Amino acid sequence: MGYLDNIAVLDVETTGLNPWKCAVLSVGLVSYSGRLNEFYREYYPFDGAEVMEEGMKINGFELDKMPMDQVNDPKNVVGDIRLFLKANRCNVTAGQNPSFDRDCVNAYAERYCADFRLPIWMLDMHSVCMGYMLEKGIEVPRKPDGGLYLSGDAILKFVGLGAEPKPHNALTGARYEFEALCRLIYGKSVLPGFNDYPVPAELAKQSLPTGK
Repeated sequence: MGYLDNIAVLDVETTGLNPWKCAVLSVGLVSYSGRLNEFYREYYPFDGAEVMEEGMKINGFELDKMPMDQVNDPKNVVGDIRLFLKANRCNVTAGQNPSFDRDCVNAYAERYCADFRLPIWMLDMHSVCMGYMLEKGIEVPRKPDGGLYLSGDAILKFVGLGAEPKPHNALTGARYEFEALCRLIYGKSVLPGFNDYPVPAELAKQSLPTGK
């Protein structure tokens, strides 16, 4: 049985918040098609990459300790992602704020003249959760100015997972986001390692996907 068929959760950790100037330091990918498929790799930054101190605190990387092997060359970022998606028949990426991850990857594709781009269609965990809350009449958290706001950790807590471990890790983030999406869509826990986090009663459902 598959969950989120043809969809891979993609998470990247970077040196900053500008996809066209920052460097990708790590990539995490998770899909599930009858079995769990995962990918994780770290990459050293390209010369001249924008580095934000605050961003580095979030991911915990120390640039002077990054692996400099051929496999960790930033030129490989796009190809590694492409191979994973193709091998697991995924043509849609997902996650929390997935447009950022997509833009980072596509910026690398332009930088290294790769003939591949992640598509514009994505599955956004934020939208899925907000849609669920609105449908069920659950009050959506708001910012001080009154605007609707759902942070990644707020969503993870809502589905019974608690906040993502710190510092952020791309594969851990992808696992948490995949599990959260499954709980929101299917009402059940799917990935190994999350059995100690019960699915909240309001999310639990009896119907399961047919799968392929």
